[in-house]
Amino acid sequence: MLHQNQEIANFQIQIHDLFVELNAESQQAELKAASQRTLRARRGIEDHFEKKRLKRELVDFEFE
Repeated sequence: MLHQNQEIANFQIQIHDLFVELNAESQQAELKAASQRTLRARRGIEDHFEKKRLKRELVDFEFE
């Protein structure tokens, strides 16, 4: 009986470890996706301001 309880405890520990590992992988995937979204947003904002700057420069530029 003691041996069976130990086996059950070991099995529960293994299940818990697997759950923790899967949860960590899921969190890493979510963080990576959030980082990618943030990067795309930042690049979009930078592109927007670059286009505005170029338009202003074109208006200020005198064609000869």
